[in-house]
Amino acid sequence: MTWTKLVFLVCGLNTSPDLHSQIDSVSKEFNIDRTLILSVVRKESHCSQDALGSSDDRGLMQIIPKWHHDRMDKLKITDLFDPIQNLRVGAHFLASLNAATTPYDALVFYNGGSKKPQSSHKYAQDVLEKKELYDKLLKGEVE
Repeated sequence: MTWTKLVFLVCGLNTSPDLHSQIDSVSKEFNIDRTLILSVVRKESHCSQDALGSSDDRGLMQIIPKWHHDRMDKLKITDLFDPIQNLRVGAHFLASLNAATTPYDALVFYNGGSKKPQSSHKYAQDVLEKKELYDKLLKGEVE
């Protein structure tokens, strides 16, 4: 399966038509596996760039502005509902958590912060299981 088809399979028509290339670009910029980013996007917002959570978490990767304002300033981000801007903040955060080498720990912190509640461990497990499935689909190991 191609990357474009996988993103369409996961997200359907619920998202930006350029999401596959946007994730690919951000993945390369921050050295985070694109299937990990896709899995977070699916878990966080169901691929909706307009998603707004109860804690003011916004966009594809459900970024909370009050916790990421310094990161947003550094990256010159002004609109968390813009897919590429949101992906850049989320991927930068994952990179700062060493997601490339310790994805489970990074995802627990991404979801639950320093408190790391039990639900964040389930979140990390779910995201990594989907990532593994996406990797297998890309390799043609699953149909």
